[in-house]
Amino acid sequence: MTTPEPRFSMPRSSFAIAMKDYTFIRPGIAVIISAATLVVALIFGLDLIASLRHAAATVRHGARATQTLHRYNAGLEVWRRMATSTAPAYQRPERVAHRDSIRQALRTQIGALAGSLDNPIDHDLAQSVLEGLASTDEASGVKAREAMIVLLAHQDAALFDAAATAARAVQLAAVLLALTILAAGMLVVPMAWLYIRHKRGATIEVKV
Repeated sequence: MTTPEPRFSMPRSSFAIAMKDYTFIRPGIAVIISAATLVVALIFGLDLIASLRHAAATVRHGARATQTLHRYNAGLEVWRRMATSTAPAYQRPERVAHRDSIRQALRTQIGALAGSLDNPIDHDLAQSVLEGLASTDEASGVKAREAMIVLLAHQDAALFDAAATAARAVQLAAVLLALTILAAGMLVVPMAWLYIRHKRGATIEVKV
């Protein structure tokens, strides 16, 4: 009968020795919970990045469009006042030329804006503003003003949507932070503390 060869156990690492004092829950369960928490945190983090990018793009576009529309609205009011006034000062050739140059600039700019709008409703509103520039009668002026106001309201609504998205991003950031703290509190921080305490104890024993 042959004598079985003796089995030599592998020396346990200092980390494994330190983990024997981890009494919160079983280390395997802690690892699983922390890993699942970090995966969920990663998903929330990716969603947070996408939400912030969308909100930032919406704010940039909306702010630029609102500023542009306010400038066009001011130009439209100046042109209409000059075109409908019966004061002799507005009938001078230089005033008439200035009035026509304002109208031509507005036609070009609002026409370009209408071509860049994807929303068919906004496109029709921009066309109504252009029609108001083609006539000086009161009905066309009222229609053009109303169309410009609705265009501005649509841009304001987009900015409010961006603000709502930003508020949701803040909530996601809070959840992400809570999940990260949970994962660190259950596994990383306790195990790191136990390992450091074990290494410090081993160092003191060696010195003694």
